[in-house]
Amino acid sequence: MSIKSIQIPNHIFLEEVRRQLQAGHTATFRVRGWSMRPFLEHARDKVLLVSPHKRPVRVGCVALVLADDGRYVLHRVIAIDGAGNCTLWGDGNVIGRETCTPENVIGVAQGFYIGRKERYFDVDGRVWRGYSWFWMHTAPLRRFFLLFYRICAKLGLDVR
Repeated sequence: MSIKSIQIPNHIFLEEVRRQLQAGHTATFRVRGWSMRPFLEHARDKVLLVSPHKRPVRVGCVALVLADDGRYVLHRVIAIDGAGNCTLWGDGNVIGRETCTPENVIGVAQGFYIGRKERYFDVDGRVWRGYSWFWMHTAPLRRFFLLFYRICAKLGLDVR
């Protein structure tokens, strides 16, 4: 017996995720896209989300939002202004930021299932906090880290 997967358009799927989180449930799904590389890989890794009422949005956390430009993104919060508006930046992006209002924060990451063995990393755990601190404090070097990662990936080397 094989397991089939289906793809649902983001606007339908993520609005259902929003409803489930607002009802007090959690949501776990595979990430799509490469903007959170090198630590979250497209179609392989999973994110566990909770409501922003259960886990407040803070600088450094990873949040699923409906950005002001109308796209859904799962990116790291890098700034919050006095009105609660968030600025986000994907870990795998060198340029480009997104913004959203507090009402458009759909969920906040509680943890991640990474790799083929789906090893769980809680966002309050030492490993994830260390990675987050490192990645946020080495932003000027990000382009070099990402280049190194891409070269290793093309050569079939696992650098994680």
